[in-house]
Amino acid sequence: MHSTVHELPEVRFLTSGRVTEDERAAAEHALRTALQGVRGSIASAGLTLSVVADEALPRPALVQTVVEIDGRKVRAQAAARTLPEAIALLRDRLTVRTSHLRTT
Repeated sequence: MHSTVHELPEVRFLTSGRVTEDERAAAEHALRTALQGVRGSIASAGLTLSVVADEALPRPALVQTVVEIDGRKVRAQAAARTLPEAIALLRDRLTVRTSHLRTT
């Protein structure tokens, strides 16, 4: 059986709150890293980055992604104290969720 690794299409972004261009770039890099080596056709990829300006919240930074691979949607999300921390958690979670789709 022949397996093909496809390039990730342009990532769609939705942001809320104070999100810098560096954080957007870091989130896209994390997404691409998590999907590296995934078999199948990646039709779409989206990232949502949100930061709530409320110091009382324990995890005000939220990152979510939805990736369509071979017609199936794979979702992952992570909340943390800071956006960089949430991005790292998202990368790890998406890597686990797509582990069965990797080439060997």
